[in-house]
Amino acid sequence: MGDAQVRTVTVESPSLWRETGGVIRALLHIVFWSAAIMFATSGEASSGEARRTTLAVDEIAFRDLAGDGQRLYRTALAGLTEAEDVRARTGDWPAVEALAARRVPPFAPDPIDRAGYTWRLLRDGLLVNYVGTPATGPTIAIVVVEPDRGMATDPQAIIDETHHKLRDGTLLHVSIWTGPKPLTSPVSTPAFEDGWRRITMN
Repeated sequence: MGDAQVRTVTVESPSLWRETGGVIRALLHIVFWSAAIMFATSGEASSGEARRTTLAVDEIAFRDLAGDGQRLYRTALAGLTEAEDVRARTGDWPAVEALAARRVPPFAPDPIDRAGYTWRLLRDGLLVNYVGTPATGPTIAIVVVEPDRGMATDPQAIIDETHHKLRDGTLLHVSIWTGPKPLTSPVSTPAFEDGWRRITMN
């Protein structure tokens, strides 16, 4: 046998500069892409905020109401939920007296109510208004518009502050309004010209 050839391989460790450069490049990539993602996210958030703060001429934001107005709006939402429950169970909207007897706000006497609201139910077919008229201060109206009896509900409908769905699938259009004048007959949209504004959480 001939002499085995021995091959010598010299292994050199990477230079400190090359190692440091690789780490720096990796860090730059992380910083760059993190900043890009944060910028895109903040841009979407700012755009969403701009959409939320844009109001129609006949709207007023919940945040712009006085403290008493915000409280009344919350209790009106709670009262609407109770009325919707009765409508779903019985097929009819409850009278103000029935809701007050069950101590459902805002229809029941409220010791915190300094404006002295009195409530009444106004109806015209599929149009339902619960109207609170104070001794002093703005009137508030809970407005409900039901669909035609034979109209099928939309299973894809988005449920939000102006669209509520009853347990039987009936899709309601609802809104809560504040205005300077009492209502004497039911309306689907109180008159903007009379100073009425729909309260919105946007």
